[in-house]
Amino acid sequence: MEAAPTVTAELSSTTPLDVVRLLRSGGGALLVQALLHGQLARIEWQEEKQRLLQLLAITLLGFACLLCVLLFAGGFLLAATWDTAWRLPALAGLVLFYGAATALAWRRFQRLAALGDHAFAGLREELAADAALLRSNL
Repeated sequence: MEAAPTVTAELSSTTPLDVVRLLRSGGGALLVQALLHGQLARIEWQEEKQRLLQLLAITLLGFACLLCVLLFAGGFLLAATWDTAWRLPALAGLVLFYGAATALAWRRFQRLAALGDHAFAGLREELAADAALLRSNL
């Protein structure tokens, strides 16, 4: 219980000159730490860029393949059932199938897009730890 008044007394007795001295003495370390954070941000940005490019390539390739398969399968099914009583049920089945495939693709896209929340996680953790360290020392 006595630690809180001591910390408050130390903070209230800190002058701007003390803060400048502290920053001057630790300036080199702060600069090195900032450079390390910059390098970490650059590395994580490269990883994020790579993930986004892969996401785009997979999306485009998947969309092109899905479009071709669905187009030809639908055409084949309609051609096979055109002169039968199964024409309308086949058409309804195609629409349901296309809808289900679209929903599946959308869910997969959302999962991949949600990985964006993990971007720069290491940098954010390091910055939070450094901020906490600075707060504790000031």
